[in-house]
Amino acid sequence: MKDVLTTAKAAELLGVSTRTAQLWVESGQLPSWKTPGGHRRIPRQAVLDLIENPVHEEPVVRAHAIIFAGEGRADQWRQVGLPALGLLVDVSEDMETIRAWLATIPPMLVIVESADQDDRKKLLSSLERDVRFSKTIVINSATRNAAEPVKVGANGVRTKMQSDVPASATAIVEFLLEDGRGATQPTSFRTPWNEDARLRAVTQSALVGSEPELGFDRLVRLAAHATNAPIAMFTLITETEQWFKSRVGFDGVSTPRDWAFCNETLIANEFTVLEDLSKRGSVAENPTLSEPYGFRFYAGAPVRDPLGFILGSICVIDVVPRTLSGAEREAMTTIADAASNMIRTRVLEHELQDLQGSR
Repeated sequence: MKDVLTTAKAAELLGVSTRTAQLWVESGQLPSWKTPGGHRRIPRQAVLDLIENPVHEEPVVRAHAIIFAGEGRADQWRQVGLPALGLLVDVSEDMETIRAWLATIPPMLVIVESADQDDRKKLLSSLERDVRFSKTIVINSATRNAAEPVKVGANGVRTKMQSDVPASATAIVEFLLEDGRGATQPTSFRTPWNEDARLRAVTQSALVGSEPELGFDRLVRLAAHATNAPIAMFTLITETEQWFKSRVGFDGVSTPRDWAFCNETLIANEFTVLEDLSKRGSVAENPTLSEPYGFRFYAGAPVRDPLGFILGSICVIDVVPRTLSGAEREAMTTIADAASNMIRTRVLEHELQDLQGSR
């Protein structure tokens, strides 16, 4: 067992804190596996390799926004969210909860309200000094700040904390979408704010162009059966195309991206139902509404990678306008969650293979 280390021992050899070593493990920078008893173990050689060849890659971030809400505002933030950013939103008014969330893989966005309070000032200062958050947008929101959001440094933003939570959310979303992350906004469909990072996640998944897999095929057939839909798919959305990892009821392995109703799911960042496509202005020019397709209904549930980025969706399509029952909606989200879990398992298996190859 001398070639196998605990996280604490690995941290000692690396000259870092145990928590930092844990973060490197979570991000995949430091390979590891779990014993049957649930204990994390790290190959000694992986630690030696990291000492000899330090990794200088950009910090890993997850598709989350952490909102440190002002007093009495958390529930409003949960209801409003941050539409069109492509982020899962975690909200709390409790400092210890926020610190616990920040101790894991850094989110893409942090919003600190009531930022003029001493304890929150200290939190913002610590985030500014922590290299792990160098790719995280940190928003300082206080009532005394100027009305218009302004950039501060490389990744900071200062904005006014408005009395109306929806107004605050709208100002932040509009600023971030306009400022962008380097993505080029297409003219035929909208993309989420985190599109560049999402596209990298799609590439890293190695699913596009991969061989058919029985597990995904079964989930797609189950989606068609559960909703009594003639067409069902597991889609992956790249920069230019919609590629089908699995499908029933539709010929062809892909379409141009501007044909993808899943673009609406990416923007909504949640289960999306378009009951009558002919009445949805954002897809009115979609060629699949015309013959020979004649599509009229779409429902798509996000499929995510382990960091929360949407890779595509489990979706169903029909040629008549319709609705979904509560049971059908639950079935769709459960099937999409199962697909996400399969992808998570695939990632863990690849990590284990890498570990075994390095021993």
